Amino acid sequence: MSAPFPARRWRASWAERARGEAALVLLGRLANAVAGTVFVLLTARHLGPTGRGEIAVAFTLAWATTSLADLGTSTSGRIGLLAPDSGITERDVLSLAVALIPLQAVLSVVSVVVLSVTSLHLSVRFAVAVVALSLATMMFHSAVSLVYGLRRYGEVLTVEVSLAVLQIACLLGLVWTGGLTTTSAVVAMTIGPFLGSVWLAYATGVLSRDLLVRSQWRKLVTDGLSSMAGNFAIFLALRADRLILAVVAGTHTLGVFVIALAVPETLRIFPKAVGQVIADRVRSGVDQVAMARRRARRFVVLHSLLLAIAFLVGWLLLPVVFGEGFRDARDVLLIVIVAEAVLSVHLMQQALLIGFGRPTGIGVPQVVGATVMVVLDLVMIPPWGMLGAAWACLLGYGVLAITSTVWTNRELERQVL
Repeated sequence: MSAPFPARRWRASWAERARGEAALVLLGRLANAVAGTVFVLLTARHLGPTGRGEIAVAFTLAWATTSLADLGTSTSGRIGLLAPDSGITERDVLSLAVALIPLQAVLSVVSVVVLSVTSLHLSVRFAVAVVALSLATMMFHSAVSLVYGLRRYGEVLTVEVSLAVLQIACLLGLVWTGGLTTTSAVVAMTIGPFLGSVWLAYATGVLSRDLLVRSQWRKLVTDGLSSMAGNFAIFLALRADRLILAVVAGTHTLGVFVIALAVPETLRIFPKAVGQVIADRVRSGVDQVAMARRRARRFVVLHSLLLAIAFLVGWLLLPVVFGEGFRDARDVLLIVIVAEAVLSVHLMQQALLIGFGRPTGIGVPQVVGATVMVVLDLVMIPPWGMLGAAWACLLGYGVLAITSTVWTNRELERQVL
């Protein structure tokens, strides 16, 4: 009868180690990536490059508005919850996230209207679906950040696996009934994040009628402004090329480009998962600088090897898996793969910065790097199209990696002094 108890204690101990925590975060992101891969595959084969381009615009707007509307509080809230003496509670973070939902609604509506009137002319149904996706994206992002701040990685894993199954089932149902369109595809990917945000908020145990408590809102917003600037900047660095390419070359070209990006971006779950755990363990006082840096360097090498393998596989399988209409994606695959390896350096440095740096300085390297990236997009995409977008990624990510490395070293030296 006593055998299960040592096993249970071993599992609990394993889950609290760096590898165990990284595995839990990675499995959750892997479930999300599987659902995303199925989504990309089905929409690419049934809707073609133009349909994929329109869907890429929808997700780009959703993340653009999310990076602004949460005012950086998803990051400042997680940091506050991880720090033992911050005075930040789950109720503070959740109440502010709920209060910011109307701001997200306004930003998403304005963005959709402006884009529809000026360039892409979105249908009313698709525009409404994009607004709903934006709201669900912010809600789920805030809820996940809150639970990560409590280091309850297993709960996030359970939710993300459940939502992945639900989303895949919805997509397969749409394909089976012949109802898969750009609008229905966006709606199918909206339902999961909305339900997941409610699930995670309820799991915190702080939902009540008197939820909107403002005692720590000012601190959360003040500490989050730098992060907000950084989050929006990194959105521009990673996503502005898609909007520019859609306007300059059309959604067909954008659809081909995002399929090339799908290979390295799918593997981005690994640096994000490892960086998440490095930052959380450092901020909560579990790991020190030397250990965190050693893990970050080791991971960059391993991730680069994984990306090299992904290039070989992607080169062979892109036309087979997604269709001949996406064969041109191979023209830029090597460039975006190398760019992703460079980006992993930035992601590891950013994890160290979140773990050791001041909240007010977190967004600085992202703003500097993203400014250069947007300039490169504006200069290189109009004359060279998709190829220009790929080279802008590589050069811009290089600037981002250098800037974040220099700034993180500066912040770590300040901590020592």
